[in-house]
Amino acid sequence: MSVTLSDADVRTCEACWNAPVTAARSTENGRDLLCEECAKADYPRRVDLFPPLGIYGLTERRIEQGRHGSGPPKAPPNPGPALPNPKPPTTPGRPPV
Repeated sequence: MSVTLSDADVRTCEACWNAPVTAARSTENGRDLLCEECAKADYPRRVDLFPPLGIYGLTERRIEQGRHGSGPPKAPPNPGPALPNPKPPTTPGRPPV
């Protein structure tokens, strides 16, 4: 089986991620680039198991929100006791307790 690959195509099977691409399977979303063994066994692409971008738990919503979601980072639910005000004096050469 001969598959024509563009510069943007992957060169490793999208199902096993080990063997070189030797087969292409047409789907409604485009084509799957697979090795011959995975194509014969009709294995799914791994990126379909962990959508999108092949990263487990990453959804399109999380991509759009960015690292911290919408807005600035939020404080933890229980920040603990407040810091003393004013700061206790420290002796030079000794770290604060």
